[in-house]
Amino acid sequence: MKKFWLIVSIWCMLLLLGCGVMLLFFAPKEATYSASENRMLEPFPEVGVRSLLSGEFSVSFENWLSDRFFGRDRWIAIADRIDSRLSLLSNADRVKLAAMDTQIDETEAEPSDVPQVTDAAAVTPESSAAPTPTPVPERTSAPSKDAMQPVTVLTHTPAPSMARTPLLDYDKAKDTDKQSFAAVKLIRYDGSEEQISKYQKWHIRHAASQFNRLAALLPEGGHMYVALTQRSEHVIQYSAALDKYKAYVSEAEDYLEPLLDERISVFRTMDILEPHIRAGEYVYLKTDHHWTIRGAYYLHQAMIEAQGLKAVPFEDYRITRQPGTFTGLNYKIVADLLPPDTTDYIEMVEPGIPYRFYRVNDIDTLTEYPLNNPDEQGYQAILWLNMRPWKMIRTYQNTGRKMLLICDSMGMAFAPFMANYYDEVHVVRPHETYYSVAQAGGTIKEYIDHYGIDDIYVVQGAFFTADLYRKTLDVSIGDGK
Repeated sequence: MKKFWLIVSIWCMLLLLGCGVMLLFFAPKEATYSASENRMLEPFPEVGVRSLLSGEFSVSFENWLSDRFFGRDRWIAIADRIDSRLSLLSNADRVKLAAMDTQIDETEAEPSDVPQVTDAAAVTPESSAAPTPTPVPERTSAPSKDAMQPVTVLTHTPAPSMARTPLLDYDKAKDTDKQSFAAVKLIRYDGSEEQISKYQKWHIRHAASQFNRLAALLPEGGHMYVALTQRSEHVIQYSAALDKYKAYVSEAEDYLEPLLDERISVFRTMDILEPHIRAGEYVYLKTDHHWTIRGAYYLHQAMIEAQGLKAVPFEDYRITRQPGTFTGLNYKIVADLLPPDTTDYIEMVEPGIPYRFYRVNDIDTLTEYPLNNPDEQGYQAILWLNMRPWKMIRTYQNTGRKMLLICDSMGMAFAPFMANYYDEVHVVRPHETYYSVAQAGGTIKEYIDHYGIDDIYVVQGAFFTADLYRKTLDVSIGDGK
């Protein structure tokens, strides 16, 4: 009998080995779309000396194996059904848990787990492999016929001047204060407060030191602009009960600003968007965790007008709406707050001026693409959401200035609006899945020096919640610290 089970065990091992070999040879090598997960599955990684030595290949290969598991979609569907049947939580409870998930300490979670809580990669189809280039002619675009009318926007009003003590050379290993938080709260009409999320203050201190290091790379006259964005499920919790809540308040900016260099301006995104949210404008998607291009426009407008410039009207851009509608994965946690059968639609924006859009690697190797991805549906179509490692919009404005946008997925809707004010808009997403110094061919400092970057913008929802962005930025800045 023992011999029988030994033979069975050997055959099982051989069968598994054979399945592994078949998977290696016959599984798709290119990035493919998973409808069940609403994202692009990992492509087979490129083999190279740099990727092998840096460990980038092993991480990508592990992700590819995970994505190509036999019957993956069926097993995921079964797991979702079991989770739904066994869960005792209502959808309203899930909203609160999703909000509180941002409190996770990265020292207690593996980096691969963090994007599911804080990053676009978890709920948005990816285009991590370089797509096939498509020639794009220069264009001067006419305004969309159904473009929205101009709206008077309350521009950013700087907080009263406060003493600043820039935080430099921060050492998180020596920071023992891990229990202090900056809250995000909803204020009720009766004056009471409801906390919906919170940020660990040591995360904010770490980010502040990195922002100061970036500002130090700018030439004389350069400036830096920082905005913290919010996830849609938090905003919907507010917008769905405007008769109950009178304000949406974030303490993170209040804690951040005194730690920054004088050349860094902080913009309170929710203060800017709140009038438009209360007016019922479509500034955030309902079923996905991103904002819309209209929300991004209002932040851009506030930043530009704070510099004494006149923002280009929204209707001067070329707006294209994708056919049909879609439902994002966020719908599972906000369904109780939305009307039945709520769906979203995606609008894509292009500057109404001549421009070119490029993927950039090895510092100055440019490959041209259309500005948005015509083959993708949903938010992932905007600015080729996760194209790695570096992007650039080049215009012919002759302003004499260039900018760098450091962002997560929220910044993709923001970047096109800035093309009217800079000759080049560079976009980088400092996340280990989408960016590395090896692939970029240089550090951020080297790119700033090579292209002559004048200003830096940071539009981020994840710097204070996920260590992945700050960890990648630490090794990517290139200032020797």
